[in-house]
Amino acid sequence: EGPAPKDHVMDGDLNNDDEINVLDVVILVQFVLHQQFPEDDQFYNCDLNSDDQLNVLDVVQLINQILSP
Repeated sequence: EGPAPKDHVMDGDLNNDDEINVLDVVILVQFVLHQQFPEDDQFYNCDLNSDDQLNVLDVVQLINQILSP
């Protein structure tokens, strides 16, 4: 199928580097703790369980995604 279009970002890839790793976890934790605030596209990209909230459940799901790709 070829690479994904550049306007499509992987769920959980919060820094848009085409990888899901600890850097994305750090960004998500900052959003959850309200130390930074996501843009709309970042919010939907890191609301991994689609409950319209950013919380520890999304962090756990992102970590699980990293540990078992």
